[in-house]
Amino acid sequence: MSMAASPTEFKGAFSKQLTELRELIDWLWQEHGVSYVKAGDDKVYAFGGEQHIVVMDESRWDGLIEFITPKGGITIKPTEGGNFDVSGGDLDEKSIKEMFKEGIDFIKQYYESRYWKTPQAAS
Repeated sequence: MSMAASPTEFKGAFSKQLTELRELIDWLWQEHGVSYVKAGDDKVYAFGGEQHIVVMDESRWDGLIEFITPKGGITIKPTEGGNFDVSGGDLDEKSIKEMFKEGIDFIKQYYESRYWKTPQAAS
C-alpha cells in the first residue's frame, strides 16, 4: 500500500477546509483499516457512509479526491506549484465551505460512533 506524504500547507480560499480534510483522511487511514477496489491500474479507497463519502486513489493528495455529501460533490485536484483546485460545480465558495464542514463532521462522527474498531497489528 502506498503511503503518500500529505502536503504540510494548503493555500487559498479553502486552506482551512483542506487541512481539516487531510487530518480526517490521515486519521481514517491510520485508525480504521483500509482496503481498495481495483480501477484500472489504480487502487481506489473510499471512506464514509450514509451519503457522506471521500474517495481517492492510493496517491491520496497527488491525485483526484472526491468529497460527496447529500448537498453535492466537491472535486479536489492537485495543480502545479503544490496548490489544489477545489470545485463544487455551480456551488459558491460559502456553500462549498459548508459542505466541507458538514461532511468532515459527519464522517468523523460516523467512525467514532462505530461499535467496533479495526485491530492494530503489534509492531
